[in-house]
Amino acid sequence: MRRTTNFVKSRGTVRCTLPAGQEIRVPVVPGILKHLTVEQLRNLLKDPDVVRKYTIEALNEAPWPVLCKFPAEWLKRCIGDAHLNPRRARAIAFLLA
Repeated sequence: MRRTTNFVKSRGTVRCTLPAGQEIRVPVVPGILKHLTVEQLRNLLKDPDVVRKYTIEALNEAPWPVLCKFPAEWLKRCIGDAHLNPRRARAIAFLLA
């Protein structure tokens, strides 16, 4: 029997306007926020609070091929709130430098 593996991948991007008026584009990746369809995720990611939680969850869980699709400056702003283990925090900071 063959075993297939589904790799995590982006299903497009969503634009979100932050409270400061800055607009960012974040990737739509099913699985970062659990149990949501792609369409539900697209609708939720228009809210800045949801985008922040989504980004923090991605920093905690997502592999680098997913994280590199986020705006680097946005990841740098959210990394302090992610409560990462020190090794992962150093690795992500290195990759964002």
